[in-house]
This record gives sequence, C-alpha cells and structure tokens, in this order.
Amino acid sequence: MNSYQAALKAINFEEAAHVPVVLWVVGQTYAPFAGIPDNEYYADPDKMLNAQMYFYERFPDVFTVPGLWPDLGTIPELGALGAQIEFPATAPPQVRQPALEDIRKVEKLQVPDPRQADYTSQVLAYLRYFLKNVPAEPRQKHGFLDGHLFCGGPGEIAALMVGYDKISFAMFDYPELVHQLLRKVTNFIKSYLAAQMEIVGPAKRLCLWDHFPGMLSHQMYAEFVHPYLYEVFAFVGDAEIKVYHNENNYPHLMDLVREIPANVVHVGAAHDLVATKKVMGKCVMGNIHPIKELIQAPEEELRQKCREIIRTAGPGGGLWLSTAGGMAPETTAERMAILVEVAQEMVLR
Repeated sequence: MNSYQAALKAINFEEAAHVPVVLWVVGQTYAPFAGIPDNEYYADPDKMLNAQMYFYERFPDVFTVPGLWPDLGTIPELGALGAQIEFPATAPPQVRQPALEDIRKVEKLQVPDPRQADYTSQVLAYLRYFLKNVPAEPRQKHGFLDGHLFCGGPGEIAALMVGYDKISFAMFDYPELVHQLLRKVTNFIKSYLAAQMEIVGPAKRLCLWDHFPGMLSHQMYAEFVHPYLYEVFAFVGDAEIKVYHNENNYPHLMDLVREIPANVVHVGAAHDLVATKKVMGKCVMGNIHPIKELIQAPEEELRQKCREIIRTAGPGGGLWLSTAGGMAPETTAERMAILVEVAQEMVLR
C-alpha cells in the first residue's frame, strides 16, 4: 500500500499499521528547496515542474497536496478579478493593489471567463504543459493531475479583493454588497474549476484554501462565508479527496465546518486533533507548528510531538500527520524527513 492509498484509508476512517504523512507543499517550498529564485519559478512552467519533481524525487513515498500542480500562489483568482499583481524575486507573487478599493463598486464588477482572464489562463496553460510532461511514475503512483483541482475559497478571495479590514466593516455597513461580491466570486471559482476539469477530467480531488473563516465570529462566518464555501465543495461533491486548508485556528466554527462536503480539514496548531476529529467527523491534517516545532524545536522534541499526535489522534484512522499549515521556505529536507521516520516507527496495530 503506497502513501496515496494510505491517505485514502485514513479519510475513510480505516486504521492502518502506520499513520500516513501528507505534506502541504506549494511554491514557497518548492522554489527554495530546488534553489530556484521565486520569480523564475513562477514565470517558467518547465522550471516549476523541474522544481516540483526535485522535491518528489527526494520524497517519492510521501503523498503531497496540492501535489504536482502549476500553482501561482494566491494570485490567479485575484489577478483574474482585477487585482494588480507583482512578482518579487525572493517571494511568491503578491497583490500590489486590490481589485476593489470600495465595496460599493461591486455592482460594476464583471466576472471574467477564467479561460481568458489574466493569471487563471496562465495556470490553465501551465496545467496543459504539466499534463504533457509529468513523468508517468508519479502520476500512476499518486494520481497526480488526474481529476485534481486547486483553488482559493470564496471567503478569502472576496476579502483580499477589498482588504480584510474593509470587508469586515462592510459586513455591518453594506451586508447586501458583501453577499453580492461573494456570489460573483463563488460563480467565478466554480467556472474556474470547470475549466480545470476540461483539462484533467472529472473531479477526483479538490484542494481549497480559505483562511478567512478563522478571522470571523461564529455569526459572521455563518452568514457570509459558510453558504458559499459549502457551495464550492458541493460543486465537486463526488471527488474522493476534498481538502479544506485553513491554517488559522477555528475551534469556534467546528459545528458549522463539519457541514461542508469536505472530507479532510487542515487545521492550525491550536486545535486539539482528537476533539477536532470527533466533532467534525472528518480526517484531520496536522498539526506540527511549521516554525516553533518543525524548524526551531530540538529534534527529540519534534519527534516526541509527532509520537504524541499519532498516539492520541491516530487510532481509528482519520489522521494525516502534517504541519499546521504550509511549511516555511527555510524548512530543510532533514526536518521534513523526521515526520516520515516517526510515522514509520509508530505501529498502530
């Protein structure tokens, strides 16, 4: 049984001998790991793919999400919807100017076709390149690119379009406009996912990031984000893996998040994994702190943290051992390997 098959068993709450290690790996890890400057990594699909394959060759038996994928960070949806984007030499692409300076302009916002819009069309072009050039072995072993989808969630994309502070005020001052923005963003995301499926086939996996709910109260999340987040996951409800990535801490929202049709929840370091798994009834992904523990803690302390997570949250399945969010660019292969080593040492049955 390979790590992908082990990850599926965990999703289905089937206990295996070992807890699977699943790493969240994106450009901020791939580029420095391969020694490629960030602006070169994001500008060239060949360099991007080579960097990702370099990581895969170092960890061929570790299932990763989003996996081998042409990611441009958080900016494709934002750039397509009108944000001004910049590509620093030493950081992932970022927003230079939001798409909407004033929420009251949302009525004039035109939702583009992601197949033609800036940045989303670039991701789709890179995706076609990946599909032609990814070696057969990782595709067969882990199913990379086969029905695999990746996108931002409606809450955070809407928030980044106007700014976290402005959308928070607008929830009180202009709630109907916030809903209008979220409706347009949600429609765009679904259209973007449909465009991805035209290339990779029917949905088998969705990895969706949306950290904004962790910044909201129970009431505000329920009113403004939850219905739209639910709608996006339901759009690909038949996919066998549906990952909700949110490295913020959201224990106060678990009763609602359990309703969304995701079957894996990536949670922050403050979450009690046993309680989170029990309350949400979903496979939990986490939750080694990516800085304090994965990078800074003494090696034995990190190993002991991994053992404790496996011992308490591993029985009965429903656990992917991982970091509590994305890994920092300076994380070494040796530190990542510790998670794999401990998981192989710990026998559940």
